[in-house]
Amino acid sequence: MDLLLLIGITLLLGQVGAKLLRQLKVPQVVGYILMGVLLGRSVLNWLRPGTLEGVTGIALGLIGFTIGSQLRLFDLRRLGRSILWISLLEAFGAFLLVALAVWLLTGHLYYGLIFGALASATAPAATVDVLQEYRCRGIFTTTLLAVVGIDDGIAILIYGLALPFAKLLSFAESNASLTSSLLIPLRELGGSILVGALLGFLFSRGLRLLTQPAERLSVTLAVVLIACGLAATWDLSLILTNMVIGLVVGNLAPVQARRLEGVVTSFTPPVYIIFFALVGSRLDVKLLPVMGVLGVVYIICRAAGKFAGSYLGARISAAPAAVRRYLGLALFSQAGVAIGLAIAAAEDFTAVGSEGAQFGNLVINTITATTFVVQLIGPTLTRIAVFKAGEAKEPPR
Repeated sequence: MDLLLLIGITLLLGQVGAKLLRQLKVPQVVGYILMGVLLGRSVLNWLRPGTLEGVTGIALGLIGFTIGSQLRLFDLRRLGRSILWISLLEAFGAFLLVALAVWLLTGHLYYGLIFGALASATAPAATVDVLQEYRCRGIFTTTLLAVVGIDDGIAILIYGLALPFAKLLSFAESNASLTSSLLIPLRELGGSILVGALLGFLFSRGLRLLTQPAERLSVTLAVVLIACGLAATWDLSLILTNMVIGLVVGNLAPVQARRLEGVVTSFTPPVYIIFFALVGSRLDVKLLPVMGVLGVVYIICRAAGKFAGSYLGARISAAPAAVRRYLGLALFSQAGVAIGLAIAAAEDFTAVGSEGAQFGNLVINTITATTFVVQLIGPTLTRIAVFKAGEAKEPPR
């Protein structure tokens, strides 16, 4: 199919799906994903994973920038203790519960370590889309944005720590030391922060020269694309790099950052539609039966770990009642980072032989199938959470 025709159909069906589900008070992102499932490998097979691949990087870059630009140092200083406690405990809570449950289910500790590490990641993209759709503002929203932004960095560290132990306990022979395995995610996170801070500083200095909305949009996209390109070239975290840019700009040039918000928000809907349609196109409904008991255990224990960890972190840090009660509901979504780490794990274990390849296929199939489920349920749970917290408004139908 012609590429322009495919883009047009994707945008149109995505908007139709969002409109229909909005009547049912379901977040629009679910409509985008379902239209992607229709266009993807599960049904029509028009929209394929490699199609429009560059859109994924742009969307994740804009999502990272949006998260960072809405985080103010005043709020972070005020909420910093609760954000840190919640982020650590929800990530490690999911890791520990899933690792223990999968170990008991399969009898293999290395199964538990890998699946537990993958469970610690959360998907910021769907969360940000829901927060924008319902125009959320307040302490709960700020805490949620910070947690989902930090969460993926913690997940990368957990995976870097779990992988060498999993290899030592499995049929694979691990030649990498724990120190060298940890240096890779630490370099990725440190490099992302450094590059993001430098680009954010330069961008904030130049913002005063941009007087027209079109100029602000063009330069913002240029900076985001440069950050995405550098992240890909140097193996950095794309989301974290752009999040730091947004954080620096939002705090060094707050007035200009507020002007940017409206300009960027007006540009992002078509990008988000295509991005989430691509997410849906990758999901194969035929994999749902493959998920089996392992997938069900993974979903339940991951949700329980996220909810219990966020509640405990909020309680320890004396966070507001709304954060304690409802934040865990908004941490259900899972997508890009978990799938990326699953692919990395499959490659690591496939390299050691047929048994490793079998385990790698199990990891990818299970994570893909569970992602299908949680991506459809997660946005609705986030919607419930923000309305329960009293920080959301119904969009016009």
